[in-house]
Amino acid sequence: MKKVFLGIVAVVMISGLNFSCNLISAKETTSTADSLAAAENAPKIEFEEESFDFGKLKEGDIVEHKFAFKNVGKSPLQILNVQVQCGCTVASKPETPVGVGQKDTIVVRFNSTGKVGVNKKFVTIHSNAVPPQTVISFTAEVTAKPAAEATKPENQ
Repeated sequence: MKKVFLGIVAVVMISGLNFSCNLISAKETTSTADSLAAAENAPKIEFEEESFDFGKLKEGDIVEHKFAFKNVGKSPLQILNVQVQCGCTVASKPETPVGVGQKDTIVVRFNSTGKVGVNKKFVTIHSNAVPPQTVISFTAEVTAKPAAEATKPENQ
């Protein structure tokens, strides 16, 4: 009697485990299918250029460049945040969603004060696109101000 009871308990436990594994597998399959469908219909950001070279600058120059992009996805693109690498760089983003097939720009401004030498800076764009992060960059070679210019008052 004891062996029959233990056999029934074992069968019930194994059946329960098998059933719960099937539920987990079904959830994973549904989740994966939902993720793939969402990715297919998501916005997608495509930049005309992902890097730009300002060339040679004189220390103190402030330059800017517009990185043009297009939403080549299937739903509106929202730029959530734009992160710059240091305080010498400022970036502005569109405040309104970019429709399917529409173009817009990320404006990046670089202040070369105190940045003598070759500079390579990165700007990370966070959006609702797939993938959710895109990195653009720029380079600039900054030459030092001549000593006479550095000490000259700005009013003269």
